[in-house]
Amino acid sequence: MQGKKRVKKIKITKIAGICGILIPIVVFVSIWLAMLDAPWFRWTHNALSDLGVGGLSAFFFNNGLVLGGLLAFVFSIGLTKTLSNKAGAYILALSSLALIGAGLFPKTIFAAHYVSSVAFFVFLTLALFVLGVTMKQEQPKQSIGVIAIIFALFACSSPVFLKILSGIAIPEAVVCFPAFVWCMMYGYKMTTHEQIGKTL
Repeated sequence: MQGKKRVKKIKITKIAGICGILIPIVVFVSIWLAMLDAPWFRWTHNALSDLGVGGLSAFFFNNGLVLGGLLAFVFSIGLTKTLSNKAGAYILALSSLALIGAGLFPKTIFAAHYVSSVAFFVFLTLALFVLGVTMKQEQPKQSIGVIAIIFALFACSSPVFLKILSGIAIPEAVVCFPAFVWCMMYGYKMTTHEQIGKTL
């Protein structure tokens, strides 16, 4: 019975790890496809959410956020299987739900989109920091924990760009892109380590 539970845990973790690997791929590709239909978009003058207002770009962008959020949610649930302190994973789950909300409620539905977007960026940064601090205390996870802390501090520096840019796309990217790359990195570990409790 114990062996079956362990095999199930490994399978769930690997599936979640694959989702973690796919997060940046799905989000980056959806933004790229959206930009192809939005020649007016400028990183220095727009918000990423502007891509979700209308046309084909809105289809790619909004659905990309929803799919990326779903992948992040599955990843965060699998993440709880590998951590003794699960607080960071739960906060990451909240950020993934907020990302789904940002896709379901585009910028044209301003209030709901604004709340979802702000919640996503705040929870994502907080999740990275908490994950970094807690993982840094566990010997096998120290290096990936330090990377999470660095990315969290990098995300906290994003407001600096607001002073020199008229748009917020770059500050938004500074927060979420490194975080998604971290999910890919840890997701890879989740798919390649079988002794979850010892080596992840």
